[in-house]
Amino acid sequence: MTQKQLAELIGTTEASLSRYENNLREPKAEIISKLAKTLGVSTDYLLGKSEDKPWWEKDEPPTDIELEEFIKNNSNIKLMGNPLDEKTKDDVIMFLRAAHEFIKQKRKREEEKDKND
Repeated sequence: MTQKQLAELIGTTEASLSRYENNLREPKAEIISKLAKTLGVSTDYLLGKSEDKPWWEKDEPPTDIELEEFIKNNSNIKLMGNPLDEKTKDDVIMFLRAAHEFIKQKRKREEEKDKND
């Protein structure tokens, strides 16, 4: 996401966002809250009060809940260039669950076949 896109999502200008980023200006609480929601992090994390990194900054893969929360809580997620509405987000989550179950079953069958060979 570009700075311009983020600025549009939180209702500010690209110049203001740049000033916040470079510590030339302090954002109002409303902007901090919008930034946190859009980026899927806590306000404490943005303010440096928490070391609890979002899943995409960790070395381990996200948990199921984290991935679902990321999809549900981010307004800037797009699929094929189109923003996802809430119904589509729910459908994507259901699809991911079904695909995950399919993959698990497929791997299980392959492991059983390998044992029998």
